[in-house]
Amino acid sequence: MNGYNEVKRSDSSVGGQAGDSSTRSTYARVGVRIAVFGATGRTGRELLARAHEKGLQVNALVRQPDRLREFHDYVSPVEGNVTDPPTVERVVTGCSAVVSVLGRRDDSPPDLLTVASLNTIAAMKKEGITRLVVLVNTGVQDPSDRLPLTQRILRFMLYKMNDRLSRDSRAAAQIVSDSGLDWTLVRPPILTDGPRTGNYRVGALARGMPLRISRADVAEFMLSCVIEGKFIHERPAVGGGHSR
Repeated sequence: MNGYNEVKRSDSSVGGQAGDSSTRSTYARVGVRIAVFGATGRTGRELLARAHEKGLQVNALVRQPDRLREFHDYVSPVEGNVTDPPTVERVVTGCSAVVSVLGRRDDSPPDLLTVASLNTIAAMKKEGITRLVVLVNTGVQDPSDRLPLTQRILRFMLYKMNDRLSRDSRAAAQIVSDSGLDWTLVRPPILTDGPRTGNYRVGALARGMPLRISRADVAEFMLSCVIEGKFIHERPAVGGGHSR
């Protein structure tokens, strides 16, 4: 695992609660530092909060460092843009793993996620980092998917409505899959701003997979993938929890 030991939670089941004092002190002794892209978004901020519970240190790429002022005691902001390779290299330097929850804005270039993936992978290989966990959407398919016909039709319609985003997301996911790194592509359906529940389902995108999950639960799951070395070279769908 590139510089740190695998640490198990007291509840080893996927989706179990984490973050109690004993767990945090164990993680803190390990001294893990991770790089986070997309830290100022709603999912990114949940990721930073969960990282703090686990005693992790974070390098975060931001365009406005003041937006992360509340996390100053354990987050080291790096000002810049993910489309700039030298900046991306500064973010990943000294880290054991990289987590990306990047999203697109209305003013984002059409190939933002594609370029970000290329820059991140190049920087990781230069620094000898192998673990990469990336948030994608359910438009990124996996051979294990078994969606009912109605949901397949709905997904196709969503592709057409967001064609530019869909093409960029799928291209970026393919680049990650072909990278040779220890990657995981996390595929939630609809993200909500609900609380962390620790109650979610992980598996194929198929009948019975809940259609919503809170950003807090997604953040928890992504960090468990990093720390416990789970779902390497897989594209797990994750859904569940409560929405509001």
